[in-house]
Order: sequence, then structure tokens, then C-alpha cells
Amino acid sequence: MTEPGSAFRLFTGKVRRFFAVHFRKKYVEGQLKARQGDCSQCAVCCSLAFSCPLLTKDRLCAVYGTFRPLACRAFPIDEKDIEEVRACGGECGYRFIPDPDAHGRS
Repeated sequence: MTEPGSAFRLFTGKVRRFFAVHFRKKYVEGQLKARQGDCSQCAVCCSLAFSCPLLTKDRLCAVYGTFRPLACRAFPIDEKDIEEVRACGGECGYRFIPDPDAHGRS
């Protein structure tokens, strides 16, 4: 991502995800129900804004099966996260299916 302000956008995305998994749990639960697909294990999400210290030299998560942080387990939380991965050259294996019952709700 080379556009102006992109590093700031990626950093605020990290903060947004941290805040969401800890303080907007109902929102995250709803989003995860609408999420479909699988992780492509591209590790782009592990390097948004900065490279995760738990990422091995082979670009694998060292704690994937034991203790991944909440923000990692929930990633992507919404379409914004998928857009960040795409902007950094990755292709997320997840997508979000809109809830047909949510149409018209505020």
C-alpha cells in the first residue's frame, strides 16, 4: 500500500479490531455469523501496519493452534479488514454475506 496515509489507516485498523473484540462483542459475533470462507494463510493480515512478532520466518503463526489473540481469531471482522488485506496485495479467503433480515433495520 503506497497511498498517502496508508500506514495510519492500517494502524487505525489494528486499533479498531482490538476495540471491537474487547468492547463490541455483540457486533463481532454478528459479523462472524455473516462471514463465510476459509483463511488462505497468506499472512498478509499478520503484517498490516507492522509484522506480528509471533509470525515465523516461514510466515506461519507460531501460536495458531494454542493461543492466538482475540483480534487474530476474529479476523476479518468486517469488509474493512478484507479491503485492507486487498490494498496490501493479499487476497482474503473470507467474505461477508449480508443478513437479509437486517434490511430495513437501523
